[in-house]
Amino acid sequence: MPSVLIIGGQVKTEQEARIDELRKQIREHDRRYYNDAAPTISDREYDRLLDELKQLEAKNRHYFTPDSPTQRVGGEPLDGFRKVEHAYPMLSIDNTYNREDLKKWIERCQEALGDPIDQDGTLPGGYLAEPKIDGVAINLRYEQGLLVLATTRGDGSQGDDVTQNVRTIRSIPLRLQNSENTSIPEVVEIRGEIFMPNFEFERINESFSAAGQEGFANPRNATAGTLKLLDSETVAQRKLQFIAHGRGEVLGYESATQSEFLSALGSWGIPTNPLTKPCQGIHEIWELIQEFDTHRSNLTYGVDGVVIKVDPLDLQERLGTTSRFPRWCIAYKYPAEQAATRLLQVDWQVGKTGKLTPRATMDPVFIAGTTVQHATLHNYGEILRKDIRIGDLVIIEKAGEIIPQVVRVEIAERPHKSSPIQPPAECPDCQGEIEAEHDDSGKETSRFCVNPECPAQLRERLIHFAARGQMNIDGMGEKVIHQLSGAGLLNSFGDIFKLSQRREALLNLERMGEKKVNNLLAAIEAAKLRGLDRVLVGLGIRHVGSTAASVLARHYQTLEAMQLASIEEIQSFQVAGQESGIGPEIAKSLHLFLHSTAGKFVINELKEANVVLSMPIQESPEGLLAFTGKTFVVTGKLEKYTRDEIHTMVRQHGGRTSGSISKKTDFLIAGGKAGSKLEKAKQLGINVLSESEFESFLHEHSP
Repeated sequence: MPSVLIIGGQVKTEQEARIDELRKQIREHDRRYYNDAAPTISDREYDRLLDELKQLEAKNRHYFTPDSPTQRVGGEPLDGFRKVEHAYPMLSIDNTYNREDLKKWIERCQEALGDPIDQDGTLPGGYLAEPKIDGVAINLRYEQGLLVLATTRGDGSQGDDVTQNVRTIRSIPLRLQNSENTSIPEVVEIRGEIFMPNFEFERINESFSAAGQEGFANPRNATAGTLKLLDSETVAQRKLQFIAHGRGEVLGYESATQSEFLSALGSWGIPTNPLTKPCQGIHEIWELIQEFDTHRSNLTYGVDGVVIKVDPLDLQERLGTTSRFPRWCIAYKYPAEQAATRLLQVDWQVGKTGKLTPRATMDPVFIAGTTVQHATLHNYGEILRKDIRIGDLVIIEKAGEIIPQVVRVEIAERPHKSSPIQPPAECPDCQGEIEAEHDDSGKETSRFCVNPECPAQLRERLIHFAARGQMNIDGMGEKVIHQLSGAGLLNSFGDIFKLSQRREALLNLERMGEKKVNNLLAAIEAAKLRGLDRVLVGLGIRHVGSTAASVLARHYQTLEAMQLASIEEIQSFQVAGQESGIGPEIAKSLHLFLHSTAGKFVINELKEANVVLSMPIQESPEGLLAFTGKTFVVTGKLEKYTRDEIHTMVRQHGGRTSGSISKKTDFLIAGGKAGSKLEKAKQLGINVLSESEFESFLHEHSP
């Protein structure tokens, strides 16, 4: 019989006590390595402790806990990633590229807060400056101290559930550590960047090269690709890391400032950036930006700028957000790195609208972390304006650190045999007719293929149609569409929905196994139900973006009703007594498409495929949607619905959803264990609904 011990009033075997001790030691070593950057044991000794723990847990399976350090090796392969609605939107950060624009942002903050605008731009409570890590944004949700969910940014409203992969990242604790100074919140969402260290990126690409495979373009792409792997064991081997910088939903903990919250994260075992610094006014901020630029290249991870945040959280809330960016923070981006190379040739690519884009091929050159051989020249007008010729020595940079472009020519280095770039006289893909566009001064700007049946245009339109944000057909990316098109399986939008009848042909294609084909066909079937607004965006109708498509679909509800409307009617209807925002350009473009031969053909194909060309929206007896103009916030533990389902119902009935309570909130839907949001709603006099009351309210205001 194994000997037993009494520890903390609990009876434990010696092996159970040793398991507890090993878990504690390993968590502490993780903290020292990732939080404090001060490891006290070697990697070999760490692995020895982890191996001992694995062996003991294998012998004591009854003593398993999901937060054990051994649970970072990865689980069973995933079938895919489910979508999860964010409790608070994950917004992007607006960018600035010079001191003057940075100063204007500070002045806007002062003016919005009603503070005197002084020359230096000081603010009560000050600012916080932190390195802008070039990684993948992630939201970590802890409940009662345990990591329960990790989601990517996605479209800002919802992201992918990558919890199983994130659990393999050693710098992310599976359980928050108790601290003498700060108790563990009931719920805390921690936001930050997952990134791949430069040395790990080089190791992976070297292994790919040795195997004759193409490596990743840069560490950020490597991080994003790794997080979306369906095999979490491979994710564990790639040694991703995490640094926190912000918050989402928090229940059971209050902090007055951003810096105070970051300090609490450190006490809970979450790594934050030690280079984050407080600052006051434009002079201090600018000095910090310049000083950091001198040594950022020495870091083990990529940094492309500095993020400046208003530190007090109450001021952040007063400043609020736009539909895309928080007003209380901004990112200063360092100038793009430039390099000189020789222009060898120019090819012309055809886009989904028929626009011809010149693509430069150059001598390979290393810039901003990757080797570049191709760059965009934008259009023929740009080529003429910059006087770019074949054989020139050109200066290239990466726009936004991603897309290489030629910024200028070194005229003094021009060789005698350089030759002007000739624009195409016909479409390079279909040999169809070309038309040129000109500006007001008569100078050519762009060229277009006007053949509506051009195969290259169709491929690009199909890529757009299937992409996330449109029909979101998982597994139908650019390479697959080119493959299917080349095999004669895709010649129109309708052909996408006929692929279920071509299963055998799909299985005969290279790299198209049974599982991949099954997943693709399931994604296509699901795409039929996306709704009219997503179809309108996916068709790529000129000037009709996601906002216009949503407004149009909610007003007309069916495509047939939209087809019956005149241009004047489309641009003059109102929503809740206000102008719809649909201007003459959008109305004319939409009407032209709906009544064109090509447009009618596409619509008939989609109808035959049973694609939903309507919106599942109900109207109230007054003719307005039940929740038109109303803003809802959801909090607490729901029983009957998921948070995603309630958000969908609100939006379908004309309402808006938000992740935070403010004076603009109309209703709070509160589930069990609702915390600070419920208290704030009561203080502000906001209507609070239970799930059943929300149901009754919806039924009462809808026929």
